[in-house]
Amino acid sequence: MEMSEEKSLKMEGEELARIAVDSGMGAKQLQTIYRLVKTKPLAYVQAFVKRQIGRDVKGFAAFMKVLELLEKYEDNKTSFEKVLMYGVMLYDYCEKVPIINLKLTGEPVIKRIVEKHGVRYEGTTMKRRGNSLEITVKTGRFYRNPKALAMEIERALKSKEDFSDLNMKVWIESR
Repeated sequence: MEMSEEKSLKMEGEELARIAVDSGMGAKQLQTIYRLVKTKPLAYVQAFVKRQIGRDVKGFAAFMKVLELLEKYEDNKTSFEKVLMYGVMLYDYCEKVPIINLKLTGEPVIKRIVEKHGVRYEGTTMKRRGNSLEITVKTGRFYRNPKALAMEIERALKSKEDFSDLNMKVWIESR
């Protein structure tokens, strides 16, 4: 197989992963479809996908994309399987991309504030659900009021454009 063909299958898989994440299809649901493609005839897979759509399972746009790809690759199961394989592989990455950008903007701000209080900064984790962002800041021993530090971090981040329209919850985790 040509490298460019493989690359285009990967790109289609990544697009499917993005649509799956954006439409709320779970990673497990995408893995299930991939497993079915490896073990069942494509007609069965198509019926399964249509059944999920009929049941109003989350991820409508992704299920529709799978149907579209099924049609495109109906005579080439191997390529369809590869698109799904890449979709499954890249799901977590596509889910993290918005967080990666927020971390790039937010981490230096958080680190500066924590260290200004004379405490060791040990990292940040962020979880985003729609418009809500939960930030956990790990620090060395912090003996003062964690709520005050959390609010200071929240105010500083709110002043950044990337964070301005998010509902944030900041948690301080001290050792």
